[in-house]
Amino acid sequence: RLSNKIWGADCGDQHDVERHKCIDHKQRAYPHHNDQHQMENEQSDESSNHFCFSREEIGHLTKRCILDRLAVMTRNEREMYNYCRFLPSHERQHSSLQTPIVDPDWRASIVKWSYNVVDYFDLSREVVALSMSLFDRFFATRICMPSSDLVLLASIATLHIAIKTRESAIIKLSTLSWFGRGRFSESRIAHMELLILTNLRWLVNPPTTIAFVMHLLLLLPGTNLDLKREILESSRFLAELSVADSFFVAKRPSVAGLAAIINSLDQCDPAERANYLNDVSGAIGILHDDDEILAAQRRLRLLSIVNGG
Repeated sequence: RLSNKIWGADCGDQHDVERHKCIDHKQRAYPHHNDQHQMENEQSDESSNHFCFSREEIGHLTKRCILDRLAVMTRNEREMYNYCRFLPSHERQHSSLQTPIVDPDWRASIVKWSYNVVDYFDLSREVVALSMSLFDRFFATRICMPSSDLVLLASIATLHIAIKTRESAIIKLSTLSWFGRGRFSESRIAHMELLILTNLRWLVNPPTTIAFVMHLLLLLPGTNLDLKREILESSRFLAELSVADSFFVAKRPSVAGLAAIINSLDQCDPAERANYLNDVSGAIGILHDDDEILAAQRRLRLLSIVNGG
């Protein structure tokens, strides 16, 4: 099995991978929640509405800023970072029917390993979402079925690119090589990084599902901070589940993000929920009852059930 090749112990099936992440996610969901800095954030101007984000995560944003960011993120995911753009031309019309080029179990094991690495270094878990976006788009450009060695090497390279793109921390190639059981040399990883960047035309900063979740939830009305934190925790958990599931490889991050939020709004007032969903649907240009959103909701419910959520 792929997991035995690089991580030693058998990582189990995809359900076990997701359950592992679920437990770890709930322990890490709010690292800044109880510190003084977070208390100061909650006392900030209501126009910024930071309800449960630290300023390191979201900054000072007015509603207009949030909507402008969402507009740019939506345009980028539909144009520059559209998964179908990276497929060979003869496959683009049938992308929705395409079988994932990387085995789903392999991919799930890669996500588990990536989360283990970023947690070890106390990095943002969004790094893994970025890494897998690079990983999936790179393999979309490939025609032949990849070997397990290529899949493993690419996963290390995309994680290193993602860390350099999103984090100020410097993780040496030698360190990642060690995490990969020394299977690949530093020079080989560096060469793979260049190959990936070239194939992706250096498009390395896509909007992620968790970025959509965080920005869309800033538009959530109401003053019950405990409820908002619960909605954020649930939405982030579902967003992380989506990263490891091959069902979402060709889906736009906004679709997975909105579906995660909708599945987390059960305790909201029905009228406020309806108004909020109408607002966010306009912000990202997709109806909350669109067939694509409904399919994503069903998939996330299934993932949540099998992972004890």
